[in-house]
Order: sequence, then structure tokens, then C-alpha cells
Amino acid sequence: MSDTKGLLNERLIRIEKAINLEKPDRIPIFALNSPEVAIDYCGRHLKTATWNLEVLRESLPIYYRDMKVDGALSTFLRCPGIYTTIGSQNFVPNKDGFMQHPEVCGMLESEYEELIKDPFKTLVEKVLPRQYKAFDQPGMLGGLNLAKGALSHQRHSRMLREIDSHCSATVGVPIISENMIQAPFDFLADQLRSFIGISVDMHRCPELVEQACEALYPLLLRWGVTSYSGAPKRIPAIFMPLHMPSFLNPKQFERFYWPTFSRLVNTLTGMGYTVALFIEGNWSKRYDYLASLKPNVVGIFEYGEMKTIKEKLGKTMCIMGNYPIGALKSQSTEACIDLAKKMIDEGAPGGGYIFTTGKSILRGTGLDLEKLQAVHQYVIDHGKY
Repeated sequence: MSDTKGLLNERLIRIEKAINLEKPDRIPIFALNSPEVAIDYCGRHLKTATWNLEVLRESLPIYYRDMKVDGALSTFLRCPGIYTTIGSQNFVPNKDGFMQHPEVCGMLESEYEELIKDPFKTLVEKVLPRQYKAFDQPGMLGGLNLAKGALSHQRHSRMLREIDSHCSATVGVPIISENMIQAPFDFLADQLRSFIGISVDMHRCPELVEQACEALYPLLLRWGVTSYSGAPKRIPAIFMPLHMPSFLNPKQFERFYWPTFSRLVNTLTGMGYTVALFIEGNWSKRYDYLASLKPNVVGIFEYGEMKTIKEKLGKTMCIMGNYPIGALKSQSTEACIDLAKKMIDEGAPGGGYIFTTGKSILRGTGLDLEKLQAVHQYVIDHGKY
């Protein structure tokens, strides 16, 4: 067995044990970042990389190697070429090529009943042509553009998966997630009604919002398993960022968000998958909800007291996140290491803990990544359970 393969297996075992709420040989380190940061770290230009993925293929292994991480999410980099070609208003590039998701509406309030009756038809015939203007063309042209867009997306996705394989083969970093899905309410808000639209709808037509989440549920369940062949496995996990709960009051969360979200998570874990929840915002008043989820869940926390998170949830889910990336900009290396020590002291006891940041690192500019290297080295040297 080559050294790289041995390192890959060693890291995979380390992460699997932590996800299983066990104690590996040391605390695993996870890279919660977008690939753009690797491009910045290597001094390459993002706009060039989004048009030529060879730049990303060269940069990402260097970043993972230097940061000494034990695992990473599957590589996800939106290509401006694809989105420009299909006339996207849903995802658009800024001046240097970074893709952004503006506040746009893909479904009108008057179309709720159509969505509830046939969600797939509504998405294809109403939402996609509205969000991607090339699909809204007369005759066969719209369908042809849809097919071209789908083929381009498939080709782009295959290239990204090859980059993941390259990272594993060259620097021994396992990819512990191969798919991303959304909770029904998040999908309805992010992709269909917009933040403003859904905020109004919860007051004007709450029953339709509930029914829409129920109608979207089967599609999102299917979406969750489409990237996986064969029997369900604990790793790779299904990644699910949770966007809207921080903006909902308790009654809205309990009525609109929790029912279909919890059913989706519990169904997937019941099938044998691991679901990695990126718990955005402060969920300190909702830990009891999270504690009621079935096992096989990983919680990546953006905010909160690590000691409380561990006490409330450490017996049912693997805990990750919570390290403030702002410290890499504003504090000394010694202070950054002290923060890591605090995270370890509060999150590691009993096992089931993986070290990572509380936010995804999007870009390298403005952050001192040498401090992150020092923090990771401290975890490697002192991160024992």
C-alpha cells in the first residue's frame, strides 16, 4: 500500500469513528471551505479558474496538503460560462468571477396551487424558464437550450468529481460528502419565492406554504439519494445547509420548517445515510428539536457555546464547527490557538467531535491562513480525546 493510500485510509477511519460518536486516535480536522479559497491561496485568478478547471485541479491539493486536513466536502464551483449561456438570473458572477445568488423570484404567488398539484411540472415549465432565460424561447429552441444546459452541467460535475478523486489520490484527503440538498422550506424560499416573497406568504397564505413544502418533500428526498449508487453508506454524507430558521420566529419554525425538514432528515438516516447539517445562525433555543432527530446526523454549527452544544447534542450527533474564522483576521496566532484549545476542551470529551470552522471559508483574501495552519497543527499535536 502506498503512503498516500495509507494516509487516505487512516484519515477515513479517523472521521468514521468520530461520526459514529467514537474516539479515534486524535481529533479529525475538516476543511469547511469553498474551492475559491484554494485558488486565492495559490495566487491564481478566480475568473481564470472558473473557465479552466485545471487551475483548480492544481490548487486544491496544495491547499489541503498545507492545511493538513483529514477530510473535505465534495468540490463545488459554479462555472460562469454555463450560467451566462443559459441566461441565469438566479446565479450571476461578480467582477472577479465569484458566483452570487441575488434576491430573485422564480415562482409567483398565484402559482402555488400549480406547484402543489404537480411540483415537477411547475419547476420545469414555470420556474426554470423564469430563472434561466435561455429556456424561455419559442418552439423547440427552449427545450434545446435546456438539454444543452443539462449536458454542460453534467460535464462540469464530472470534472469536479475527477478533481475530488485527484485530491484523494495525490494528498490522501477523503471526500466525505457527495451531494447537497435543501429542506423543503429552504428550497421554496431560496429558489422559488425569494426571501421577501416567503416572508409575505407566511402571513398571506400560510396554508399554501405548508402544502407547498409537503409537495416538494418527495422531490427533495429523491434529490438526496441521486448521487449515490448501491446500498446507502454512512460516508459519504448528504450535506444540507439550513438557511431560513434564523429568520423565523418560534411559531413559524414549528409550523413551516420543522415538519418536512425533520421528516426528510429522519427518512434519509433511517435508510442508512448520514446527513451533515450546516446549522447556520444561532440555534441555541432549538437544541431540543435537534436532539429529537434520529442518529446518523452530523451537526456543523456556525454559532453557539460549544460546551452547551456538546451537553445537549453530543450523545446523538457528531459535533463540528463553531470556530470563529474572524479570529484569523483580527487576533494573534497565539490567541487563535487558545480558541482552538477551548473548542477541544469543550467539544471533544466522550468522542464524536471533528474540528472545523463555524463558517465556510469562501476566499483567502483578508484572512491570515498561516494562522489556520498553526491552529490545525495544534489540533494534530494536542487534539486527543
